Amino acid sequence: MENAAARDAVPWPEKNTQASWADYPRNQAIARIAENGRQAWKVEVGYHRRSLAETAMFRYKTISRPQLYSRELLTQKQENTMKIKAINRMTALGMPKSIACS
Repeated sequence: MENAAARDAVPWPEKNTQASWADYPRNQAIARIAENGRQAWKVEVGYHRRSLAETAMFRYKTISRPQLYSRELLTQKQENTMKIKAINRMTALGMPKSIACS
């Protein structure tokens, strides 16, 4: 469910600069949403994949803390690999097994 702020988005006003107000990325996004709809825009810009990536990074930082205990780069890489594998395993265990319906 979308919040009211997202539904009622308005373009940024034109400023006294040489750049046109329509060139602002926010205004371009609002225009595309008005043309094609929010769901089509999300597919177009890959919004779902970005949301999944942001959620994964939040989960990583929350569970494993943003600090590393290792001092050397090689062992830091190994530490991160272990943390990521553990989070991937926990995520996989929590995912439901889905079956395609015919």
